[in-house]
Amino acid sequence: MRFFSLLDFQYAILLIFLGLIAFIIIYIAFAGYDLLPYKKGRGRKEEIEEYPSGIQARRNPIPLLLILLYIGLAVWGVAYVIIIGIRGRTF
Repeated sequence: MRFFSLLDFQYAILLIFLGLIAFIIIYIAFAGYDLLPYKKGRGRKEEIEEYPSGIQARRNPIPLLLILLYIGLAVWGVAYVIIIGIRGRTF
């Protein structure tokens, strides 16, 4: 048992809220992907590349989830460099 029992409660609440925020972000990313106008046939026409042997490849947009993942990775990397630069060595 920990000396500060309130700390476990704080971790549980933090886990619930971070999980809820992650769920909302993932839902928004996938819900927005279906609303793209060229996915339904409006706007820009569908681009299909044909290769020898009858292979076809379609050009689809990058899902919003991957874009958010790339942005989050970049923000984390910059924040990590700044924090380590301010605090010094980690060990």
